[in-house]
Amino acid sequence: MAGRLEVIEELKVDFEVPYVTSKGEPIESLIVEISERRQGVDIGYVLLEPTAENLNNLFPSEGVDQLGRMTRQIMRGLEMKPKRIVLQLWEYSPTKRSYSAEGRAPVNKQRDTVVLILTKNPFVYKYGYEVVLWHQAMHAKDRWERRFPAAHPLVYIGGWLDALWHFSIDGRLQNLGKPYYSRDERLEEAIGVLRGLGQFDAIEDRVGRLCDELWGKEVTMAELLEIGKSLGLEPAG
Repeated sequence: MAGRLEVIEELKVDFEVPYVTSKGEPIESLIVEISERRQGVDIGYVLLEPTAENLNNLFPSEGVDQLGRMTRQIMRGLEMKPKRIVLQLWEYSPTKRSYSAEGRAPVNKQRDTVVLILTKNPFVYKYGYEVVLWHQAMHAKDRWERRFPAAHPLVYIGGWLDALWHFSIDGRLQNLGKPYYSRDERLEEAIGVLRGLGQFDAIEDRVGRLCDELWGKEVTMAELLEIGKSLGLEPAG
């Protein structure tokens, strides 16, 4: 590999909450390979076929410059001033696991580095990078301001917690006049997640009340765990 795919730095990102493997081994850090610096943002790539042609087709230079500018503008808009902003771009594969349809936004435990992880998948094509970046940056802001812990991006608590968290995030983005996923989309997501976890009486009404309670409100992980407990839900793992 050469040119845009050449690794110029290996950045170690440490976390408060490690990922625990199936063998019980904790992984407390993540090594992010940096290949480019554009618009003041460190850029890394995870490609199935690491060739210059594939990279240029998936993530052309002009497009990555635009993403870098957008990312810095979003950080300023959310009043976040990390020393390092990393944008890691993944090639999509339906058979290989990436972090999630919406990406991930880990911060390090020192709170001086933000990593936005995005996969170029059908989800991004549907909603566009701007709304996905704003959404992930808001996840990062909650971690940055210590309402949520700095967790390894593979740490998974449960889809129900993410669904409740999304009420808060997208409501706040709406209040800020920024791109957001609609209330109807988030209601549909939460109802689908909770319906898949068991029998809930009047699930649409219960989720609607939770949406009204959480939409646009700053929340902590502890508060969402308490709500889950009242619903009879436990963290995964």
